[in-house]
Amino acid sequence: MKERLRYCVDSEDPKASKLVASKKHKLDSVAKDNKNKKTTPLTGRERRLHFEELADARKKKRKRHFTLKQELARLWEKMRRHEIAKEDKAKLVTEALQKMKGKIPKIAKMNV
Repeated sequence: MKERLRYCVDSEDPKASKLVASKKHKLDSVAKDNKNKKTTPLTGRERRLHFEELADARKKKRKRHFTLKQELARLWEKMRRHEIAKEDKAKLVTEALQKMKGKIPKIAKMNV
């Protein structure tokens, strides 16, 4: 790389030396900016939440009905409790069935 820089600078073409100098300048300024940035240390909880968000984003890209799975899991947790009235359970069941309409075979094969 050093030889190429010398060659371009020593050449008689003024455009070549300008291009190399500008690229070098950009690389140096980016490196200095990265060194000057100070990141605040995250607490354990903040770090865990950040990584959970990243994992959810990856799963949303990879898995087709990821948000539906999450919603159904939340509904199931509410439905299975003994302390909820029968009327509320019936509402939750109808809501879950409406969300699953037409997708029941696919949902049956999924792992939540």
